[in-house]
Amino acid sequence: MERVYVLPASAFPPAGDGLMPLEPGLLKKIEREGFFLERTQAEEDPSYRQVIPYALVRYGDRYLLMRRKGGNEARLRGLYTLGVGGHINPEDQGVNPLLDGLRRELLEEVGVRRYTARPMGLIVMSDTPVSRVHAGVVFLVDSEDQPQVAEPEKLEGWLATPEEVHAVYDRLEGWSQVVVDRLRGQQGLEGAGSPWHASGSAG
Repeated sequence: MERVYVLPASAFPPAGDGLMPLEPGLLKKIEREGFFLERTQAEEDPSYRQVIPYALVRYGDRYLLMRRKGGNEARLRGLYTLGVGGHINPEDQGVNPLLDGLRRELLEEVGVRRYTARPMGLIVMSDTPVSRVHAGVVFLVDSEDQPQVAEPEKLEGWLATPEEVHAVYDRLEGWSQVVVDRLRGQQGLEGAGSPWHASGSAG
């Protein structure tokens, strides 16, 4: 039975529609005070939110853009996404489960080992039953490795310019639209927070 990393929903700010500031106190709480529940329970109980590291991957001056082809979640098929990430599992229970989970997802999903990650903000929404039980911690990841989608039967991916990303905005999944909304009007795509550097494997 899969177990996923959660915090009480009361630990997060009230739900909103956009990318929220990630306050240092909340970031520490996410990193230090979460615990694991069986996923079947976590998916049905809105008194908890499952923590999802959600990475926007930049390589040079382009961004990894993907389109979902398959997978278990029919609601996402055919949509575009900028996000690399997923649930934090007990195997990520090291010094910092959030960053360990981010590192594992980047390696497993797109083969990225060497990178710098900056926290951009927080996604806390309640517009659907799925969003009510999840919270996204968004990172801007500058990768030294060219990202390559590991499961092409589920995802196709390529490096896109900001203009190419904006051209598919209406077909982006909801969290990716939230990230693009924040980035519009900014000079470049910059993270807001201290960088975290990684190299080597996620093992």
